[in-house]
Amino acid sequence: MEHRQPPARSSRPPMTTRLCLRLCRRAIPVVPLLAVFFLPASAAELLLFTSRSFSEIRAANEGRPLVVSFWSVNCEPCKAEMAVLKRMHRAHPAVRVVLVSADPPALRPIVVRFLHRNDLGGFEIWQFGDEPEERLRYSVDRTWRGELPRAYFFDGKGGRTAHSGLPDEAWVEAWFAQAAPVESRTAPGKNADARAAPPRP
Repeated sequence: MEHRQPPARSSRPPMTTRLCLRLCRRAIPVVPLLAVFFLPASAAELLLFTSRSFSEIRAANEGRPLVVSFWSVNCEPCKAEMAVLKRMHRAHPAVRVVLVSADPPALRPIVVRFLHRNDLGGFEIWQFGDEPEERLRYSVDRTWRGELPRAYFFDGKGGRTAHSGLPDEAWVEAWFAQAAPVESRTAPGKNADARAAPPRP
């Protein structure tokens, strides 16, 4: 009776395994690209900040109180200021708050994760685009040298206050209260006491 030896096993992995490895190797370079498409929903609300954006933001909010705050994911004082603005905005929703991330476009996934984790979906949020950082800063304020946080407070009546670093929380609270006072409960015809303009922080 003829005995046949079993066929020698190939040292190569099965076809399905080889196919998977090839696909995985091809997919590795596009992981960052895929991450952009599978970001949280707030990614769709992250607008591209160009050298024209600051003027557009101001024009879109002309006549109403506005705060524009520039920040970065690696800036701890920025996060503290953001918490203050979030709290003040809840108390005075008539004040428009715009957040602008000064981080480069390559950090978009990190920026989006930070925003999603800190529940900042109620704000209008931008991020620096591909233009040189110096040009973007110059389009905002010729005197701004890049320090963060950097915030601009517009009272809606032509007044503007610029501040670098973490502002005094009491000053921010007074500014919000004056810019968008809570509806008075006094009887009609009686005016509440006028608030004095808060000093600079």
